[in-house]
Amino acid sequence: MRAAAILLSLAVPACWAQAVISARSGMVNFVEGTVQLAGQPVKLDGAIFPEVKIGQVFSTQAGHAEILLTPGVFLRLDRHSSFRMISNKLTDTKVEILSGSVLLEANEILKDNHIAVKMGDAETVLLKTGLYHFNAAAGQVRTFTGKAQVSNASTSAELKGGRTLLVGSSLTPDKFNKKKSKDELYAWSAQRDTRLELANISVARGMSSSGFSNSLWAWAPGLGMYTFLPRSGYIYSPFGIPWYSPATVWVAFQPLNTEYQGNGLAANSPSNSASSGIGQQSSAASIARTSTDRSGSLGPSSSGPSSFGGATAAAAPAPRGR
Repeated sequence: MRAAAILLSLAVPACWAQAVISARSGMVNFVEGTVQLAGQPVKLDGAIFPEVKIGQVFSTQAGHAEILLTPGVFLRLDRHSSFRMISNKLTDTKVEILSGSVLLEANEILKDNHIAVKMGDAETVLLKTGLYHFNAAAGQVRTFTGKAQVSNASTSAELKGGRTLLVGSSLTPDKFNKKKSKDELYAWSAQRDTRLELANISVARGMSSSGFSNSLWAWAPGLGMYTFLPRSGYIYSPFGIPWYSPATVWVAFQPLNTEYQGNGLAANSPSNSASSGIGQQSSAASIARTSTDRSGSLGPSSSGPSSFGGATAAAAPAPRGR
């Protein structure tokens, strides 16, 4: 059974024009426990997803939260954490970490995207896809994977994977133990990726791969959340989770049958394989990885509250192990 999904991007086909909303960063995709937006409690009912608007503060108390920035970039907050939205344009997204601990998972960054994080007197600009941790109390930035540029009023430093620095000092990068730094927020984010992967598969299998020019956030009504949908190819998250496009999700799930035809063998899949549900795939580990087509660009989905997307195409990062 095909899963419905609404996809909205900056270049949505005319047939979806009735569902178009402004494309911007800041949608609250998932909350766990007590959270507040502009001082008011936030409760998601599966139909209305609030946005953190410019100047507003989003905070968690005894819980976690997931915010969608540009397509493919998740901002996740630990307990007792908060941030302010400074700019929510897809071409200029900027947040300020006010308290607690925040993890940014960047699966795709286009040349038209500019993603910056202010904390204290320093600003961090994401240069590559990866996983970035911000600790406001310690004034510390960590790059698990990826590359970022950290700057203050007097100096700047490049922060590569496995490096950390203090924003209140001379911005001198130092090594850190990535394994020992995998805290509760890290584990929660990895669990969220696994859940979002199921939503990605559901959406990607229920739509056509034609007519999409951008990657986007796609609505998965069966799971009541938005998920990341690359325009083409597939992309691996920093946690090793694959994000499939409509074209590649079929390749990943079609069993390979060989039949003798004339002078050789031809690979065919069962006629009902394209319409089978995802229930047979109970975990990320059961998903077959394709060995080709790893280019990831930007793209859309069709029916639920709505969805929104990004700018132009970009190559996908190389797959990473968990």
